[in-house]
Amino acid sequence: MKRLVTTLSVAAILTASVAQAAPDIAGRMVNHPAADQWSIVGTGEKHELVKDTTVRGGAAFQITSAGKGTNPWDIQAGISNAKAIKKGDVVLLAFWGRAVTPGSATIPAVIQQSAAPYTRIGEQTLTLTPDWRLHYVTATADQDYPAGTLGVSVQLATAAQTVALGPVFLLDFGPGYDAKYLPRNIP
Repeated sequence: MKRLVTTLSVAAILTASVAQAAPDIAGRMVNHPAADQWSIVGTGEKHELVKDTTVRGGAAFQITSAGKGTNPWDIQAGISNAKAIKKGDVVLLAFWGRAVTPGSATIPAVIQQSAAPYTRIGEQTLTLTPDWRLHYVTATADQDYPAGTLGVSVQLATAAQTVALGPVFLLDFGPGYDAKYLPRNIP
């Protein structure tokens, strides 16, 4: 019995040491990740929050664009930072997305100032397929961004289409983080 207690104690110490050494992803979040946190704006769009057990979190916003707009941002889904981001910090946007109709959707995803002049610090053109996938955009902050001043814009006025957007994460990895270690989109 004494040996079992000693073994369990050592296992608990080792587990605690490993847990402390692992990166704290939740501590890097600068937004609330739930799908219902997306803000949807634009002309000629319809959106609804739907239950979807096939995506993490079990819910997604389904957004329909009636057609191609003058600008891709004429319909967009966005979030903003709830915590400050400092100049030089490496940030990562990660969100679950998929095309509902047609079979794929090509859309820009941008990390930018949330007010004029909307300076972009990161952007990527993404292809959403019918399968749920994580999509990524990386950037380095070009200035300090107090809470609410850095935004994410997933621009949907690129065609007549319906897309679904699930949980969204904006993560701050701090200064000097090597972006080559962050996840990338798989073509």
